[in-house]
Amino acid sequence: MYLTQVIVCSIFLNLIECQNWRERHPSVRVQQGLLEGSRIITDTGKTVNAFLGIPYAAPPTGDLRFAPPLKHPPWNETRQATSFAPHCPQLPPKPGINDQEDCLYLNVWSPENAGLYAPLPVVVFFEGRNFYQSSEFPINGQDLATEGLVVVTLNYRLNVFGFFCLGSAEARGNLGLLDQYFALVWIRQNINQFGGDPEKITLYGHQSGAVSVTFHMVSPRTAGFFQRVIISSGSAVATWQEKNDPVVASKQILRMLGCDAYTVQPIKCLRSKKVEHILQALAEYSESFNWNDRFLPVVDTFLPENNRYLPLNPTNALKEGTDWQVPVLTGISKPITDEQFMQWLELASQGFTQLQQYVEKVKIPEIARLYKLGASNKDHIYDLIRWQYFSSNQGDVRLLYDELKDFEFQAKVEAPHFLQLSHLISSYVQPIYVYFMDDVGFVLNTTDSTITTDLLLVFGPILLKQVARRRFNANEMNLSRQIKQLWTNFIMFGEPTLNNQVRSWRKYTSGDYYIENFGPVNSHINEENKKRVQRVLFWNQLVPKMANIKNNLSNNIPRELQNSPDPAAGFRHAMYTLVALVIALLALLLICIVLLKKRSRERENHLHMGY
Repeated sequence: MYLTQVIVCSIFLNLIECQNWRERHPSVRVQQGLLEGSRIITDTGKTVNAFLGIPYAAPPTGDLRFAPPLKHPPWNETRQATSFAPHCPQLPPKPGINDQEDCLYLNVWSPENAGLYAPLPVVVFFEGRNFYQSSEFPINGQDLATEGLVVVTLNYRLNVFGFFCLGSAEARGNLGLLDQYFALVWIRQNINQFGGDPEKITLYGHQSGAVSVTFHMVSPRTAGFFQRVIISSGSAVATWQEKNDPVVASKQILRMLGCDAYTVQPIKCLRSKKVEHILQALAEYSESFNWNDRFLPVVDTFLPENNRYLPLNPTNALKEGTDWQVPVLTGISKPITDEQFMQWLELASQGFTQLQQYVEKVKIPEIARLYKLGASNKDHIYDLIRWQYFSSNQGDVRLLYDELKDFEFQAKVEAPHFLQLSHLISSYVQPIYVYFMDDVGFVLNTTDSTITTDLLLVFGPILLKQVARRRFNANEMNLSRQIKQLWTNFIMFGEPTLNNQVRSWRKYTSGDYYIENFGPVNSHINEENKKRVQRVLFWNQLVPKMANIKNNLSNNIPRELQNSPDPAAGFRHAMYTLVALVIALLALLLICIVLLKKRSRERENHLHMGY
């Protein structure tokens, strides 16, 4: 079809009009056939070529549902690649929008004349929330491509469709990761046609996409497929990932769909179900307070050795240095908007009591389930969490709302991130660069999706137009340019630097825990870093240790618990409350309490722990 258009253009139109037509419709040839994309002029005046909705694998429908991806068959005519493909099936159900299983597509943006002089570095971006959902808006790479990069984004299977697992070859799990791997194979084979260099690939992941990137570092299957990684607000060693069993969740879904009686062919039964019915069962399971396991990646040692994708536990692989070691840029960024924020604001508008009951009955139990705290000492753990996070609001609903946001971020993002870092630096030889990005003051008139500061600055201004229908102001544009330059230089050279700047971004090592902070100027940054250490130790050491203590334990207090620093960080009144509680109900923690009180007095004397 494309050749026919060219012939018609040459016969009936003049040469200038033909040239204009070709400029509007760039084309490339990949292994499956010819693609026709579109040419876009960005807000900065630069031009990029966009190829959207390119199939990288066969549709996972029919007999390919719950099966590893297969190669997409070739096409004879020119394929139009000018619009995004639909999301893979996910919650919340949206009939006609995200119930289309034919969703394994990727998108490519490349600068005008990409590859004319030399192939350009490639960025492959993975996104997602908890491996259950994708972004409300397709992440558009056109603005990042103007930095001299070829940018790729892609869909992959999620939730039940991507991670259903029965611990067998027929229901192996990790299908979403295998989709990503299949896309990486396609990129290596075809990205040179878009001006990209298959030997200069950076994997960039956000939230569950960041977890995916870490898994690809651990998997022997992808060794050599990439040369840098960017890991943003996601950890593969979080408790809910490490101690999760998708087999339990999968069997529950089978029961809910009436497929548990199909003991011989449960997959055949699932393939007979409509997408909307599977999503409905997933919604009921996810909303139940009884669930403890989710549809997440799994270590697949139950498979034959040559068929495994994740044969290594991520914690052990990172500690022992058996992962694929490449330069790492990693950090966390506070959300500017979140789908939960509107719900919290509505509760806050009803008064302090309504939001407090939500915290007590929903949010604290939810975090407890994620951390697998179990029933032992549950009341005492809940009291400890209340004391740490919700003891200072004095009945002020605005303060409670802010405490809730901090609680969510620190428990789900901050603590797991630094736990992964602690494993990584124990054996890593490649450079690691760490950042923390605070809310820099963005005001967005939306709560329909989760947007973090770093995501907005790296992929803006087009992303800001999508979520807020406005442009960057001058200060936001300047900050976005700086962040893009740092990220781009890391992608190109393995080191995040600003051009024409002498000061460099120091590496994060066991001797120098350096974090590059972005956000409002803070003259007390060292004090903030110390508080962060205490918050991280609260979740990664103190809470798990307390959860493991039974009422019938002996006086043999774990040495690690004795050496734990003060999690209260200055809250003396709260410390006395904790002491009274533990002495009354858990006398065996007396030694720990004494040490914590001592640490509190030391802090009052300004003998702070170094970071």
